[in-house]
Amino acid sequence: MKWTDVIGHTEQIRMLRHMDDHKCVPHAVLLTGPSGIGKFMVASVLARTLLCQGGKSRPCGSCQSCLQVSHGTHPDLLVIGADGATIKIEQIRNLQNEVALTPYVSERRVCIIDGAELMTVQAANSLLKVLEEPAGDVVFILIAANRQMLLPTIISRCMTIVFQPLIAAVLAQALVDKGFSAMQSEVAAKLSQGRMGTALTVLKPDGLVVRNQAASIIEGLVAEGMDFVWNTATSLEKMERKDFLQLIGYFTYLFRDLLMLVTGQDQSVLFNVDLAEWLTGQSEGWSEQRLLQVLRVVESARRALHANANTRLTSEALLIKIYDLAREV
Repeated sequence: MKWTDVIGHTEQIRMLRHMDDHKCVPHAVLLTGPSGIGKFMVASVLARTLLCQGGKSRPCGSCQSCLQVSHGTHPDLLVIGADGATIKIEQIRNLQNEVALTPYVSERRVCIIDGAELMTVQAANSLLKVLEEPAGDVVFILIAANRQMLLPTIISRCMTIVFQPLIAAVLAQALVDKGFSAMQSEVAAKLSQGRMGTALTVLKPDGLVVRNQAASIIEGLVAEGMDFVWNTATSLEKMERKDFLQLIGYFTYLFRDLLMLVTGQDQSVLFNVDLAEWLTGQSEGWSEQRLLQVLRVVESARRALHANANTRLTSEALLIKIYDLAREV
């Protein structure tokens, strides 16, 4: 894995490579931006670069250090992430002990903390002590999707590099270059909101199962009776909250596409372009005003779930409101 394997993020990579070339990499770097955007890949390549024993073009990919990183056996590379829902203080204490040791084979040690915002308060305070008084030559690479969840004192001790989503066309072309069809790539690029990791998940064999479930529910709410509402609410109650939130996200994309068609927009603006024919058929029963109301209802349900509302009650209220709006004249 080399810098050329990273799609996009040109300015961020230029900055990191410049610091490495001039041997001025800070002892703590914070990579922040939406999840699935490629931050971990950049962190991995940066770690390889810092540990590489090759020549000018680093990481070289062929020295002993690069090979050890590739095999996950490099003694000077430490990677920690959430243990369950959080990063615990025991993990940071173990990290403290490790970084205090002299590097085994490299000039420095590198530690990647993935999901740094998931540290408990105790873990964050423990890491803060390490960042304030780093022992030996060590570089910390923190990765966070939500920078606001980190302690301000931790942020202040890191060089922050912000990552943004890729332009959909750029991501789609990169996916085509990886061997996916143009249609698959366009859909994945749009539904992932420019996030490579998320796009690759969408492109898995079962990557659109939840999207297709959302489409089936919308069709059922239009064509079926109240029994469909109750049965669907019962099935949604069994979903984990994160999966239900994903379903609601697809509701937003699908109703947004219906709104585009109802207002006379071209099919090229659709997110779910692979469902263009189905969407066209569904759009005939909707008006612009009712679709705008549906989108507000869906957004209200999303906010309620983030505020820890009851899943069953939220799903029932959401489905009933969409069902009623689908039948308004």
